[in-house]
Amino acid sequence: MNDDKESFILFTEREGFDENQKIMSELYPFSKAAHSLLELCCYHGAVDCFKILRSKYNSEITIICLRFSFLSGNPEIMSECLKKHKPDQDCMFFAICSHNIDFVTFLVNEYKLEIDLEQCVKLHNLQAFLVYLDLTNQINTCFVYSPSFHIPSLCECFLNNGADINSKEYYGKTALHYAAESKEIVELLLLHKIDINTKDMFGRSAFNYAAAKDCKEVIQILISNGADEKINGYIRPIARDFAHHGMNL
Repeated sequence: MNDDKESFILFTEREGFDENQKIMSELYPFSKAAHSLLELCCYHGAVDCFKILRSKYNSEITIICLRFSFLSGNPEIMSECLKKHKPDQDCMFFAICSHNIDFVTFLVNEYKLEIDLEQCVKLHNLQAFLVYLDLTNQINTCFVYSPSFHIPSLCECFLNNGADINSKEYYGKTALHYAAESKEIVELLLLHKIDINTKDMFGRSAFNYAAAKDCKEVIQILISNGADEKINGYIRPIARDFAHHGMNL
């Protein structure tokens, strides 16, 4: 983890050391899989320990090594891994995780890998999100997801550049669904006349999402603007009470 070369050498010289041992831990991605020592070096960016395992034991560079190298970001490790494997879409996932936009653009330009927009949102990687927009010009799709970054001016920028206020993503959600935790963005979208009662493919409206997350101020705003108060799906008890009674929050 700390790339302590001296301590690692002593560790490898202990009686019974197994260079092929594998470690399973919930601390690491793919936690149900056991990882080799070399893979863990790639995860932590431990380049000196990586070199020892390669030179002394010829430890195998796996595709997992390459994927982890995009997360840790050590250029020497990544370079060695790229000699053995071609990056796949999981490498892009870890590049987005790392928030290193150079890795993301490298994978796009050199290996024609695609940026997953939902991953950008879930991992709060605004730079990768904007690169996706620049590459695809999918302004409506990006607009739908934009409230997830909790930046009202970002949403407004999309609208000022022609985004359709009622655009939907694959599951039928609009920007209002994704804004369910942001009072300011909900108010902005309502100001631009977004359809307040649009339901996704599961029959859930923005009101349902706000109620499920106990977003009291948003619930109040939606109700006051004519939202259908029908409950659809699991709602936490306190939110259900607010929703049914329409009380002042």
